[in-house]
Amino acid sequence: MQKSLAALACCAVLLAACSSGPPPPTPAELAAQAKAAQEAKASKQLALYEQMRNSGNTDLAAALGSELVSKYPDSAAAAQARKTLDAVRAQAAQKAETQRLARLWVYTATPEAGGTQYAAAIESKQPINAPDKRARVRLVLRQHPKWGQSVYLLLDNATFDCKKGCATLPVRFDDGKPEHMKATIPSGGEPALFIDDDKPFIARLQKAKTIAIDFTISGGGEQPATFEVGGYDPAKLPNKPK
Repeated sequence: MQKSLAALACCAVLLAACSSGPPPPTPAELAAQAKAAQEAKASKQLALYEQMRNSGNTDLAAALGSELVSKYPDSAAAAQARKTLDAVRAQAAQKAETQRLARLWVYTATPEAGGTQYAAAIESKQPINAPDKRARVRLVLRQHPKWGQSVYLLLDNATFDCKKGCATLPVRFDDGKPEHMKATIPSGGEPALFIDDDKPFIARLQKAKTIAIDFTISGGGEQPATFEVGGYDPAKLPNKPK
């Protein structure tokens, strides 16, 4: 009987020892643990943000930084990112705009008798108002092995109206005043209007963001055309004018 009582007492002691583990975490402790986990995740994203920023990958850095401050707004990592994020966003926007302007230009290199013809063309920012809704106007810079350097406006599905004269064209570089530049329309009836002052025109183009040129088309009247030329790459037209 005494042995049985001793065994029961021992079991009671063991049960008491098993049930006396650490107390569950308090709400404050749980909140602290959650905050630490969030801070750890935010720190990892901050490290990736800084890596992209320092490598010049501003578009990806801007996306990572924006996500960081949105997802972990109260974290120390978000506070650190905010110190540079506005500048990174501005750089990313500028990079995207530079790429957009560059994509507006189309460059071609075509074999010709005596060499290669190089050309750069850009379509006007706004459509032209013509009877044929497919009509468009492009500004073209061309280097031809026989004819040399040329600058001209080229119409698709429309023709220039020179009844009142096309000897000069009003040209505005950026926000400057209109300059009247000499122009010639080919006698063969081509839908092209050549700007004879090609050298000064190209020199001004390379420093401009926009060029506006007014002209008149058959059945459509006077047309204002604006070209966003800021992305022009002169290296794509390698021949120097003679």
